[in-house]
Amino acid sequence: MGALPGTERTWPRSFAITGGLAAVWVIEAALAARVAAAEAVQWIATRQHVLCLFADTNYYWALARTIRLGSPYEIMLWSDIPHFALRTPGYPLFLAACWTFCGENAFAARLMQALLGAWSVWLVMVLTRRVVTTSETATDSGRAGLSPSVVALTAGAFAALEPYQVANAAFLLSEALFVPLMTAMLASMAAAWPSRGDSASNGRIWPAVCVGIFAGLAVLSRPSWSLAVPLFLGVWVVCSGPGRMGGALRGAAAAAAAAALVMTPWWVLNARVSGRFVPTAIWAGASLYDGLNPRADGASEMSFLGDADVWPLDESAQDVLLRDRAVAFALANPGRTCRLALIKAARFWSPWPHADVVKSPWIAVVSCVVTLPIYGLLAVGLFDRRRDARALVLCAGPLLYFMLIHMVFVSSVRYRTPGMTPAFGLVAVGLSRVRKLLRGG
Repeated sequence: MGALPGTERTWPRSFAITGGLAAVWVIEAALAARVAAAEAVQWIATRQHVLCLFADTNYYWALARTIRLGSPYEIMLWSDIPHFALRTPGYPLFLAACWTFCGENAFAARLMQALLGAWSVWLVMVLTRRVVTTSETATDSGRAGLSPSVVALTAGAFAALEPYQVANAAFLLSEALFVPLMTAMLASMAAAWPSRGDSASNGRIWPAVCVGIFAGLAVLSRPSWSLAVPLFLGVWVVCSGPGRMGGALRGAAAAAAAAALVMTPWWVLNARVSGRFVPTAIWAGASLYDGLNPRADGASEMSFLGDADVWPLDESAQDVLLRDRAVAFALANPGRTCRLALIKAARFWSPWPHADVVKSPWIAVVSCVVTLPIYGLLAVGLFDRRRDARALVLCAGPLLYFMLIHMVFVSSVRYRTPGMTPAFGLVAVGLSRVRKLLRGG
């Protein structure tokens, strides 16, 4: 398997020798687990006579059909109200591509997503191996250093077999495409952003361009990532260290240009249809009001879209109305808004799922048994890397970002899952430190 562009120079021979075959086993296990999950979800969906267990799938499926047929990219809601930018086109394009090879077949799409899931596991190992370098593992206190190869393989094993990661690839939802794209962006940034003690130049152009390409594709798959891209590029520049800020600025500029280039066709299409600049999707107002309204409880409940003063509006007017109502509610009820934020944070970190389609006492018990130890190891890994801004940003940054976003919008375990993918690098660091502690190292 090849490395991401720009990472070949820093991929030690020791990983190929001590971790090559083991890495293949990890990826094979990841693929097998995701194929099994795809079969299980397909069986349940078939018995329930639905495409998937989440209603959002119907939107993506309908938009993919418009792409295949060459018809206008739109969805008709409430029978006759067209929505042209309800969803960004990343995931519908993926589904349409699957149909090109396999026909309009839900199970075939799930199998393609299983391959994407296996790719994301490899990317987690690439990211972890690049972040946990030898120069960073031996600290000033003289602790024994970690083995980057072992830590990378451990992170890959967590990503391969953790139940939420496995299930993520089985559902026909945008997360299945977004997670590998986001992780590829982070792994590319790890190549463009050298570690302490690394003599490589900061802001190497080709890895930086890869950062932008994957960032643009990730935003087209999941619009909520759009704020993360400038944030991560800005942190890269600020934390690059003395003498390296110029290189980081050049790399961030190259990444931003590449991301804009990827997004441009969508911007042009939206400008032609709506007559104005639409950066991602026209759905933020509804999502914001879903999380901030008098009946809000942290979960998604969008029956308000059927209100007589909402549904007849075109998508732009509806978006403005619901956004203004959400802001007005937050300003008029600051105490309630803060309590809702805490409720949403609790839902985000909940060790068991809340969605009705997966509610079960047995699922809750198994989820707690798996998730709580991972939280403990994550805390150890965060403490171990507390002086390493690069590792914290690339591995824990997405998790923090999604938590903050969903303390405003609605929240659930589903929204935590993408952020946990790169965080398994820190979980693996935590496990390695615990093992060394138990062995007296």
